[in-house]
Amino acid sequence: MTEIPKTLKSGSITKECSTMDGLCQILEEIDAEYVFGIPGGYMGKLYDALYESPKVKPILVRHEQIASIMAEVFGRLTGKPGVFTAQGAWTLSNGLMGPLEAVQGSSPMLILTDMTDNFPYSHHGSYQAGTGEYGGYDVKKVLDAVTKYATAVYGPEQALQSVQLAVKHAVSGNPGPVGVVFHSSAINGKIKPDSSPIIYHSRRYLVNDKKGETHDKIKQACQVLSGAKRPFIIAGNGVHGSKAYAELQTFAEMIGAPVGTTAQGKSAIAETHPNAVGVLGNWGQDAANELLSEADVILAVGSRLAPTDTCNETTKLIDPSRQTMIQIDIEAKHASWVYPVDIPLIGDAKIILNQLIDTITPLDAGELQARTEKIKACKLANRYMVCDEMESDAIPILPQRLVKELQEAVDEDTVITLDAGENRVFMTHFFKSKAAGSIIPPASAGGMGYAMPAALAVKLVKPQSKVVAVTGDGGFAMTMNALITSVQYTIPFVTIIFNNSALGWVKNAQHGRIIASEYDNCNFADMAKAMGCDGIRVENPDELVGVIKRALASGRTTVIDVATTDRESYKKVMSAMAVSLED
Repeated sequence: MTEIPKTLKSGSITKECSTMDGLCQILEEIDAEYVFGIPGGYMGKLYDALYESPKVKPILVRHEQIASIMAEVFGRLTGKPGVFTAQGAWTLSNGLMGPLEAVQGSSPMLILTDMTDNFPYSHHGSYQAGTGEYGGYDVKKVLDAVTKYATAVYGPEQALQSVQLAVKHAVSGNPGPVGVVFHSSAINGKIKPDSSPIIYHSRRYLVNDKKGETHDKIKQACQVLSGAKRPFIIAGNGVHGSKAYAELQTFAEMIGAPVGTTAQGKSAIAETHPNAVGVLGNWGQDAANELLSEADVILAVGSRLAPTDTCNETTKLIDPSRQTMIQIDIEAKHASWVYPVDIPLIGDAKIILNQLIDTITPLDAGELQARTEKIKACKLANRYMVCDEMESDAIPILPQRLVKELQEAVDEDTVITLDAGENRVFMTHFFKSKAAGSIIPPASAGGMGYAMPAALAVKLVKPQSKVVAVTGDGGFAMTMNALITSVQYTIPFVTIIFNNSALGWVKNAQHGRIIASEYDNCNFADMAKAMGCDGIRVENPDELVGVIKRALASGRTTVIDVATTDRESYKKVMSAMAVSLED
């Protein structure tokens, strides 16, 4: 048992302080680094406390949506709760996109907000009051619906301990967003060293619950995998969460298995790797779907196996009656959720993959070579991540050509954030990630306007990496104010816009009866310049590589507004296994 340092054994509060000063101390204890948000309501008092903090930096944004996405991505990348704060009403109305992605995609996140209760008048329909009293809305009730856990606090000691327990909830088991809603009586209170309950150091509440499986279960799984003739590994978001990139690649190489990823798991393995077969499911590679459909043993790592990942659960792709299924998941209730599995392995993906690596006997060189050659042949036969449109010189530019040029322009140290819509489908299907963990998509909740706030957070976490946000013109317009934050805090990234003056997905689903899916043409490059960024409009595909490379080398926030055609449809990359179900 690890001995607790003496400095953590006594109470954490050593002198009388305000609740917000105590909260700031807790944020320092959990290594929060940043608070993303906008001061408002009673939460403005948190910023008074942050003024004195040497460790926690507030990032002021222009809209709560930006802050909530930044907090979600920070949590996704670091494993520590990203902190989002705003006034109660605007947390609910403007700031729920981050929590929605976090609760669907298992990102640890801490939401700090208030009731703006105007006590003692909140029960009289007081201005902005969100206590849930007679005639008013209820901040806590809304957060209950979109978080893993939410609590309302009414006293200073209760408030601080509740934040600590919320953080514990956010990072324990299957991670997720949590919310703490402050009443003014909690915010305006004082805490003393001898207050009861005593506030202990936050690290003492955080239990390391990352565990593996029993030896017998691991041995059983290895026996099945060793006996497989056509094993297949499905890699999901859990690989990103546990940072199990090296372990996934090593194990795949040991058993000669192809690795297909879910959309959220994209880049769990570099898609340039010989064992990688790209994304599977509705928007996946034919090679991935073909090899998965032929598999006799499937190892699913950190994936809930959502309908879009399984071509709407067609038995042509996955069929537990003819395939043996092994599933690794940190959350027991997620194993055998969609499909009954033969061997559930409950625990952290990184730890369990290491257990499998230590236990299994690698295939002999000849069999490994044969399996590798089969994967290579299948990818070649199915034109893995290539298509004729990538070579087109058409103007307006084809989205497939844009993806190809972006692929050529970036290196292994570039992280790419994606948006929602048709642009993401083309990137998911055709962009071949060059490094593990290099793609950040909103593939859990999938809201538009995600890519640029996500890019801000990525650059804060990985300041040495080049960062590219890929978005459509619809998504760009929703969160273009992220560019102002980028300039204010010197957080440079490059944005590439698939600008077809339309909501492409919507338009192409309207079967020719076009309504409310087209925009007037906008020059977003000029808008970017007005915000203090570089802006470049590209209409010739031959210019793309040079423009992208120069933008990345400049070290400045740059918007590359690419005039793309609206004649290409997401339906062109939809799997044949899923088409009949959508129609």
